[in-house]
Amino acid sequence: MEQEQRSSVAEDAADRADSADARLADALERVAHGAVLSIPSLLVERALNLAFTVALTNGFAAATYGAFVLARRIQGLCISLAMGFSGGLSRFLPNAESATERDLLATFGSLLVVGAAAAFGAGLYLAAPSIAGVADAGDPFELLVRMFAVGLPASVWLRTAAELLRGLEEVGALNLALRVGFPGVQLLVGVVGVAAGAPALVAVGVLAVAGLVGTVAAAWLARRRGLRPRLRGPQVGRVRRRYVGYTAPLFLGGIATSIQRFGFYPLIAVFLSGIAGGVFAVGSLLGMTVRLPLMGVNQFMPPVAAALHEGGEDVALKRLYHATSRLVLVGVLALAVPVVVFRGPVMAVFGPTFVAYAHLLPAFVLSQVLAAAAGSVGILLMMTDHQRALLVTDATVSAVLVVTAVPLTARYGIAGLAGSYLLTFALNNGLEVAVLYRLEGLQPFTRAHAKPVGAAVPLAAAALLAKSLVGGVTGALVGTGVGLAAYAVTL
Repeated sequence: MEQEQRSSVAEDAADRADSADARLADALERVAHGAVLSIPSLLVERALNLAFTVALTNGFAAATYGAFVLARRIQGLCISLAMGFSGGLSRFLPNAESATERDLLATFGSLLVVGAAAAFGAGLYLAAPSIAGVADAGDPFELLVRMFAVGLPASVWLRTAAELLRGLEEVGALNLALRVGFPGVQLLVGVVGVAAGAPALVAVGVLAVAGLVGTVAAAWLARRRGLRPRLRGPQVGRVRRRYVGYTAPLFLGGIATSIQRFGFYPLIAVFLSGIAGGVFAVGSLLGMTVRLPLMGVNQFMPPVAAALHEGGEDVALKRLYHATSRLVLVGVLALAVPVVVFRGPVMAVFGPTFVAYAHLLPAFVLSQVLAAAAGSVGILLMMTDHQRALLVTDATVSAVLVVTAVPLTARYGIAGLAGSYLLTFALNNGLEVAVLYRLEGLQPFTRAHAKPVGAAVPLAAAALLAKSLVGGVTGALVGTGVGLAAYAVTL
């Protein structure tokens, strides 16, 4: 009898292991499918965005570009706040029980997000004179702020349409609209605006393109998946309560997250110059380029993680986190090391003014390496329904940022601001990893994570050797090629 019980327990354990393996294989396939299709399009998006930035930094004076990007990043702060209500789309759309519930979720969620954007846009429009006065930037800057305020709902509508595509796992359309279509047309608008010598023309074109691409994406979903606007139905009350109950903490936490991501730009307006705004924007753009592998994995991590959590597949979710974070670290280090070593030639692409600030680039890159090492930690906190814990974590980090960033920027200028940026990412991802481990027993690290770190040593050595012996653009190309080969062989 005892032997039969042991045999039964062993069979149950084997069944659970087989189930975890099957669920993990399915989850990895879905995430990998999204990443494989998304990473090339993400590369295209980054290339187009870099080309757009290069066109503006070389076509306008550094101070003019700084004013443009500062106004756009202030709009970005409002966009980030409004998008706090969008998390419910990725969380609930994959598990909608019927087409009616799906349509209710999509309609209510979209209206909530765009409505919040309209409110923030109105506030930004009214605050434009005060913002321009604090920045001491004059009427052209005030005009740019007001233009971005008016176009705020259009910019948010594009991102809302992208969340609908992501929640329904329409990877091809998501990549075409968000990664290729919008940045491609934005580049054309930038070239035309530079040729005309009119930053305001660039702003108008970018906002118009955002609204147009978002509308085309929504129309495509209506045709492809039968998605229809719906505000009535027997489930409407339950859907609204569930959506608001889930996203309200995310919105409040989004205030803290938005401060972390965009709070540096108000500091630039108060303490620094327009040139500093341009330098900070270029540094953060290059840092986000290093983050591409994580962005690729995260394309469909939300619906996949939500499905595993709903199904009680804790073992599969844990192993998925290990596998994806390790793969992300491999890709991020391959991108980060050459950018740091050859930071001078990289910054020279944006014009001679930016070369003088190349020594700040490692801070922006290292911040994204730290973020990538943590993997999809913020997404996993949201998809396991710990949005309140995420709110507390983000609020804590934002409080630390306010306390440290203001004196550092006031005393050390743009260098202090870059140091605050690095500190924010280190604290944010470190705390989120600790909280996720405490609540769910999930953490990203295994012994295998040491392999890409070790392989980065010969990559850095080859790059530094080429930099010292050859130098310039040729040294950068040779060092990167040889270093990546050594990296691959070592792995």
